[in-house]
Amino acid sequence: MRKPVLSIIIPVVNEAQVLPDLLNDIQHCRASVGFEIECLVVDGGSEDDTIEVCGGYDVRVVTSQRGRGHQLLQGATEALGSVYLFLHADCRLTPEHCIAALRTAQGESVFAGAFHLTFDDRHPVLRLAEFINRLRFRFTRIFYGDHGIFLKRENYEAAGGFRPQALFEDVDLSRRMRKLGKLVLVPPAVITSARRFRAGGVVRTYLKMASLHILDWLGVSHEVLARWYQLNSGVPKKE
Repeated sequence: MRKPVLSIIIPVVNEAQVLPDLLNDIQHCRASVGFEIECLVVDGGSEDDTIEVCGGYDVRVVTSQRGRGHQLLQGATEALGSVYLFLHADCRLTPEHCIAALRTAQGESVFAGAFHLTFDDRHPVLRLAEFINRLRFRFTRIFYGDHGIFLKRENYEAAGGFRPQALFEDVDLSRRMRKLGKLVLVPPAVITSARRFRAGGVVRTYLKMASLHILDWLGVSHEVLARWYQLNSGVPKKE
């Protein structure tokens, strides 16, 4: 029986500052687990040293049109693994995450999974956001990209994969996946950076993101939401 391969797919644009931490995490995971880990960094046209940073690690750099939907779609198209794990560049990864992703994805009762989420900042609003996020998932079964979404290749293909849309590609995929099977959040929590909140103001940024999700639920087009996001963003869009 062929051994499983976990393909970690990371969309990036100008992430030279934070990417080394995650790539070092992946190196540690490879040395600690009993299965193969493939890493694809999908670059959407970085203008900093992101590509040069990747040269110091065992990763495959894939180029793509800019936009997280485009990049995730391209990465999944080129990945060779039996299980996909989609990560943001400013998340942190441990061997326990890799083992949990592979074990959960290969289970017969689960269609797709992701991790509980915690921020690297203990601001009260962000702690509240973590709680609300868990409560929200219980009722909606919708993953956000920060969670680290994982699933078997065949399940990804059955759901139609990521679409190259301007915003909320993670929500769109989740809506299709939940019609096909069980979606779960599992431990350990993945730590993600609160840099967007710190840069734009924690309360302001949280309210902005909540407003965007409400407008998406009301049916406002992703192109309109993406333009509004960029116009009202204190930092470049996180890819």
